Amino acid sequence: MESFIAALVSLLILNPIQGAITSQLSALGIPRDRAEKVATCARAAAPTIVTRVGENPGWAVVQVVRFWTGAATPDAVLVEIAPQCAGAVETAKRAIGRSA
Repeated sequence: MESFIAALVSLLILNPIQGAITSQLSALGIPRDRAEKVATCARAAAPTIVTRVGENPGWAVVQVVRFWTGAATPDAVLVEIAPQCAGAVETAKRAIGRSA
């Protein structure tokens, strides 16, 4: 069951969020290494996210809906599901601020 949940988390949350964030950062001219740090953090957080989804499926549904409906930005959802990625996200945001 855990491998099924992991596949769903990757398919519905992590892969789309990583792709959206990486695309946004690349379009803004952010160095690839900074964008990759955010994606790497998301991948590293996958086991923790899978555990949380298993323990609280309602929370997971809310996060998926927030992301897919555009109610929350990809970076906001990433920080919600993987608080340990807040530093990488903030570093990328600062880089965006400097490049804008």
